[in-house]
Amino acid sequence: MLIVSVSVFAIEVVDADTAAKKPLGVWATSTTPALTVNEKLYNNWSAAGNSLLSFVAGFDGTYKYTHPSYVIDNVFKLGLGIDMQDLDGNRNLESQRKSEDKIDLTTTYSRKIYSWMNVNVSINFKTQFAQGYTYSGPGNDEKKLVSKFLSPGYLTTSVGYEYKTNDWNGSISFLSGKTTIVRSEEVINAGQLYGIDTTDGKRMYHAIGSYFKFYFKKDIFPNFNLYTKLELFYDYNKPDLVNWDNQSPAYDTYFKKLGRCLIHETDVNFEITANYKLTRRCSLNASLNMKYDTDFAGIGQYGHWQMYQTAGLRFFLNWKK
Repeated sequence: MLIVSVSVFAIEVVDADTAAKKPLGVWATSTTPALTVNEKLYNNWSAAGNSLLSFVAGFDGTYKYTHPSYVIDNVFKLGLGIDMQDLDGNRNLESQRKSEDKIDLTTTYSRKIYSWMNVNVSINFKTQFAQGYTYSGPGNDEKKLVSKFLSPGYLTTSVGYEYKTNDWNGSISFLSGKTTIVRSEEVINAGQLYGIDTTDGKRMYHAIGSYFKFYFKKDIFPNFNLYTKLELFYDYNKPDLVNWDNQSPAYDTYFKKLGRCLIHETDVNFEITANYKLTRRCSLNASLNMKYDTDFAGIGQYGHWQMYQTAGLRFFLNWKK
């Protein structure tokens, strides 16, 4: 695993009148590319097992420009992992499946209006690199297409207020736009519409609503770092697909509206990562990502909740310039 960190530096200009140097702004950047390879080979092994070759590539980058009047914060998170597994030595059951797939790009412009509050403009784009499938049937070898690049893709823009400290920040916007994109005919034909009315050739759904984001990152104690993020998007005009007719009269007014908001019309994205540094070159890492989105048709045992969890031992090389 490879980690690169670039230290902070200042950009300066010379005032023509006074010939004095004045700092224009300060860049703080951090770039973390990583590659993990895992291999297992079983041949006539009494304890049994499936041979496996796994590749996971990741890239985390933060590029922050701090000016006396404003801040521009760019966060890029990319990841793609593939598992190649030999199931019981049967070539007909050999599988190549994704283990991770993420494109998450965010740019935020913040300007201070009070000592404790900023006004900000944020743009976030999410999608995935490769085709994604769900698997079922005997041997779990029957696959169904559920996603591709830009199918879905999400573009969220917001204008709102932000409270920020060194460790965390919270922002809220009552004027946000979220565009859902599904470009692939294969994904649409497989029944994955992601809330889009595809009649008349439509491939996008434009939503207007409220957006809330909370971000926290801190060294809780020496060698232990915690990162968490919560995003909520409430669509003002989302069609009501929940049947409330069987609810008791007690839910007819306030509770009915609250239930619609919390159960159906709010998209949730929650992430948490814990990292414990064992040595300079080794750390323990665990992460959990949970989503709630009623537009995704793949309803499993937890309803509309989606969950992705990883844990492992990370080896890395770090240098600074």
